[in-house]
Amino acid sequence: MRRLLAVLAALTLVGCGNDPTPAGRFGEVTSAVVVINPVINQGSTTSLTPGTERSGVEFTAADLEPVKTDSTGLALVEELPTGTVRLDFDPGTYSFQVVQEKELYDVVLTYRDGTVQPLFPPVRYPIGGTVVEVEPGGNIAQAAASDNTIILLKPGTYPGNLELRAADVLIFGAWSPTEGPLSIIDGNVTVLGGNNRMRGVKINGRLTSNANTLSVAFSDIASATITGNGVSLLRNRFTAGQATVPSSNAVLVDNTGIP
Repeated sequence: MRRLLAVLAALTLVGCGNDPTPAGRFGEVTSAVVVINPVINQGSTTSLTPGTERSGVEFTAADLEPVKTDSTGLALVEELPTGTVRLDFDPGTYSFQVVQEKELYDVVLTYRDGTVQPLFPPVRYPIGGTVVEVEPGGNIAQAAASDNTIILLKPGTYPGNLELRAADVLIFGAWSPTEGPLSIIDGNVTVLGGNNRMRGVKINGRLTSNANTLSVAFSDIASATITGNGVSLLRNRFTAGQATVPSSNAVLVDNTGIP
């Protein structure tokens, strides 16, 4: 466990000054990245309309000190308890479940006229189960061959044109607050298994998926074709300006490089 935590500390780089980093300290403290009133991209099927307030939105989580969102609507909350965690705004509340210590959650909310609603269910990044550390140049698909596997990528380049067939796989890359994703997949990625999550990776090729409940966050992607249901795309940068998401149930928020 000590070796694992050291690796996680290297992967979840800390931001400069008072700016929160969306990597948090995954594997070290229980935390949530809360995004308020994001821009909803074309292709989203949500009927919710976000409010206009993003910067300086204050709330408390559980019994912790109040926090405020930065200019982009993001706040990092650390040292969360397990169980039901309530976020208290003025006015309005929202609650979600924290399953295990040292996990990370992405919580994306609309806050409008005192009403707080999730744009999609909180995305959980678990720390329990099988954890595989992959070195640059390593085979990600081989490491992710089994269900419920957590893949930790160090900074560096990994061969692409890979298929992810297992379900409930988390691929968690190294992330810098100034440079963005530092774990680079040099080629295409095809996701076939359901309920997979990718966070903080750079894909130089095309991301293709027909699987359900795919979540991709804080990643750089050249292009994408996604046809599964229950898809969430949060704060990704599409560097080739192409993302096709003809899903009947998809929410795309705060992504750049697409409308």
